[in-house]
Amino acid sequence: MQSSCMHQPWRKKIIKIMVLLHSADGLAWQSPPKGTSLKTLSEAEEQGFILIRGEFQKRQFRLTELGSDYVERDKRRLGARRL
Repeated sequence: MQSSCMHQPWRKKIIKIMVLLHSADGLAWQSPPKGTSLKTLSEAEEQGFILIRGEFQKRQFRLTELGSDYVERDKRRLGARRL
């Protein structure tokens, strides 16, 4: 019988992307939260959740419509779990 805490490397990737998406303040261009890696930004962009502009330390992101919808659904889901 396997433990419910199986090794799931994809889960860490999803959590990092969700932290990035939830950190967004509206749909304007903004700096990513400290500690956000270029890999996490690239993965979120590849999935269509964000757009990226700038280079190196001046990199900025903003949510796409898909990203914004995803965050709103997730916030509603989390709110429902609290009830």
